[in-house]
Amino acid sequence: MFTVILNNKTIDMKKIHLFSLITLFALSFLGCKKDSYVAKFDQLPQERIGAQIDLVKNALTGSPNGWIATLPTGLGGGYGFYMNFDKEGFVTMVADLTTVSTATVEKSQYRVKQDMGAALSFDTYSYISILNNPDAGSLGGNGNIRDGFKSDIDFVYDHSSADSLVFKGKRYRQTFTLVKASAEQKAKYLNAEYGTAIDKFKKFFTDNPNAYFETDNALKVAVEPNGSNSLNAGKRVTFTSILANDAIVSATAKFAYTISKMDILDSGLVFDKNYYVRIAWKDATTMAVYDKNNKEYILKNNPTPLLPLYKMWGSKYNGMLSNFKTIYPGTSTKGADLLNFYHNNLDNAYTGYRFNFGRITFVWNVINKRITLNGFHSQNGGTSGWTTASIYNYTVDNSGTYTFTLNSTFSGGYASKALIPLHNFMLNNQVKFDYFVSGGTVYALMKSVTDPTIEMTFILQ
Repeated sequence: MFTVILNNKTIDMKKIHLFSLITLFALSFLGCKKDSYVAKFDQLPQERIGAQIDLVKNALTGSPNGWIATLPTGLGGGYGFYMNFDKEGFVTMVADLTTVSTATVEKSQYRVKQDMGAALSFDTYSYISILNNPDAGSLGGNGNIRDGFKSDIDFVYDHSSADSLVFKGKRYRQTFTLVKASAEQKAKYLNAEYGTAIDKFKKFFTDNPNAYFETDNALKVAVEPNGSNSLNAGKRVTFTSILANDAIVSATAKFAYTISKMDILDSGLVFDKNYYVRIAWKDATTMAVYDKNNKEYILKNNPTPLLPLYKMWGSKYNGMLSNFKTIYPGTSTKGADLLNFYHNNLDNAYTGYRFNFGRITFVWNVINKRITLNGFHSQNGGTSGWTTASIYNYTVDNSGTYTFTLNSTFSGGYASKALIPLHNFMLNNQVKFDYFVSGGTVYALMKSVTDPTIEMTFILQ
């Protein structure tokens, strides 16, 4: 014990120390005491998820005319649906998968449940389940034996607006979008008009095989939709253009048919620094492409494809065909002589044998810069037969002029003698390729630069 004398007063330091400890303990206790708990949220977690489930259920069943839905797939293209949800847990739907699914209304079960949030699940097999089916035979043999189309049947609620609901696939994370249908749209879907609308879209592109539109900077853009169910190419649309420097630019996006449009999915197709979100009818006969700002670009048709033919080998076209004893429009006299030498010398024993059918094909291998001349010949009308082939290397300059050199001479089959004039033509002529249009058909024109009087036309393949 020690003391301190301050201003003639004696102070006991031991007592002061004890008083300080008591004071600190009291303050510490008061600091830890919780008189009340203020929650960060105004609802408990189970209350919040319950409210979200109710929101989704009420929204799904609260649209009196049902929903127009679109869904891209992980492996394939995009798909469209019409769905109507009732309060008893049933959903009726049609889909753009097949001609049957567009016209036949199917009823199945659904649930809204808790699963990483509010989740919409299709519990019984339905049209949307087909895209999840790991069967190679699904959708006309276009399925995938392990993953189907990489598409979900369970979707987690993401967000909504006054007229739409948006979900994400639980496994494959594809965006499942539902937009409220009108009474008129509902009637068309349920009266089997979906398939008719799809056929009208397809017919437009059949009638306008070289459809294109012009951008704001006068760039001509070819539009090529593929409405098949092919995993690698189907339900996709491709935009392609050729720039001033002769470079080709191309972009592809998935789309789904609805009753009124071809909806380009995944936020649209980005091309020439713009987002294009749908293809739709402007009026009864005019179709247009629309960007995200709803600007309209009228689709027109060019007499021939916009891109030079020599730029299309190995992409859009893989070869050319000359059928048995058929000379197509645009073939010159000298060109017909070269083709007929093969066709007319098959059935007269010139080759040492008699054949009653044959055809000539040229097949491109752009990766290795080769082209193969095939002479097919048959004794049973083409059911089976033999092929004589000769392979040529090639170079091509900036103007599209080809020069051929021999890679390997005739092999296989029995028709090499009948192919000699064409073989000599390949080795002794520089060649250009172009389109030739006759009677609405676009042919491939093979024209000699060395001797411009030699022109041959073929079916494009």
